[in-house]
Amino acid sequence: MPKLFAHQSPDAIIAYMHNRSIAAHDFLHDTILLAKQLPNKPYLLNFCKNRYLFAVGMGAAALNRQTMLLPPTYNQGMLFQLQEIYRDFYILYDQDMLEIYEVPCFKLEYPIKPSHTGREFQQDLKEEFSVPDIPADHVMAYVFTSGSTGEPVPHAKTWGSMTRNAQAQLLRIREDVNFLNKKFTVLATVPPQHMYGLESSVLIALLGGQEFSAAHPFFAQDICTELERLPRPRVLVSTPFHLRAWMESGMELSAVDLIVSATAPLSMQLAESIEVKFQIPVQEIYGCTETGQIATRLPTANQVWHTYGQVEIMQVTEGNDGYSGAVAQGDYIPSPTELNDVLEVIDKNHFKLLGRKVDLVNIAGKRSSLGYLNYQLNTIDGVKDGIFFIPDTKDTLKEKLGETRLVAFVVALGISKNEILKVLRTRIDAAFMPRPLFMVDELPRNSTGKLPHHLLAELAQKLQAEQNASELEKH
Repeated sequence: MPKLFAHQSPDAIIAYMHNRSIAAHDFLHDTILLAKQLPNKPYLLNFCKNRYLFAVGMGAAALNRQTMLLPPTYNQGMLFQLQEIYRDFYILYDQDMLEIYEVPCFKLEYPIKPSHTGREFQQDLKEEFSVPDIPADHVMAYVFTSGSTGEPVPHAKTWGSMTRNAQAQLLRIREDVNFLNKKFTVLATVPPQHMYGLESSVLIALLGGQEFSAAHPFFAQDICTELERLPRPRVLVSTPFHLRAWMESGMELSAVDLIVSATAPLSMQLAESIEVKFQIPVQEIYGCTETGQIATRLPTANQVWHTYGQVEIMQVTEGNDGYSGAVAQGDYIPSPTELNDVLEVIDKNHFKLLGRKVDLVNIAGKRSSLGYLNYQLNTIDGVKDGIFFIPDTKDTLKEKLGETRLVAFVVALGISKNEILKVLRTRIDAAFMPRPLFMVDELPRNSTGKLPHHLLAELAQKLQAEQNASELEKH
């Protein structure tokens, strides 16, 4: 039966918070204290922004056999949807919580103090150190994808599958980087509520016997400051969005031994520039909500992805859309799962990623991908950030006639809209030129650097309305 955490010594360091180190016996003490005080409900939303407090909340929930709900967004609408399905849940938070009516809330503060009914808990956990077992089949979390109806679709993550996933990731890191069997410390720019942030910062540390920082830095200066506080080897878990912003800042990076990237494709240009400037390897992770992370590659060395452990990839028959699909199965994946990407399967453990199915564009019989178009847009000098977007349309006749039009949003400095369009015409087919292209001050990226479809749709609608109103005024 898997343990609550993998550290075997009470003095082994688990986390760093506010310039102090937190040992295994401290973490066990905090989780047991909190478990005695949490509401007696089957589900919780763990809103804790401090990564250590998030981990304590998760550990206490595991001891109580409770299940975390990890939705893709934390707005009022999503929470109301969850209330319809999981009526008996509570919110665990540490700061800046949304105002949620009719939902029990529990505030977690540090240091964690005994409740009035639990002051008898005074045993010395350092002397009687024993890490609790957690049943492998305990559903530790439900992570959600948005179904075709917009309703959140849950995917169960058991403690056993989480443990095997963390161990597989640890093994791959040690294969790719020689840490001489030393423990490493993880600093992450992604929140623990996101599956990638949960797996690659909290779970790999707890279930892989490593260490993590409680911080959640966003800006380049904050990343450098936090890294300086941590012992080496250091692993920076981040996203292409954060890494690009950091490179453009021109700041030097405190010594890092590995950079891990996920949530969006990492451009070869960015990976090469990081490795050349700082002489550190960049590892890219492939995965999805349904399966968790399942493969990695070192993009500057090899474009081929290599699966974790006993995970296998199988090609499936070409579908109605004209593209072949792929299925992931084995190891910690509970059942064969179809992937939402187009893969070229080399063998059961190796593949190439050709693009996401939802990103493939077919206009007037010509095919491209949003990934390719975004790359061409973002490598134009002066373009700071940009994205192509397929607007929602209810006109199926236009789609059949190949009249779908793409929209693009661009953040630029020192280059005009017309100049951007002029360069694009030399790089992409006329069928994929954006109509229209909107110049904006910033893109509505979330905390992991992603651009949710509904936010882009709202932005497109708003900017189109403003453009239409401006044209009417001219006439």
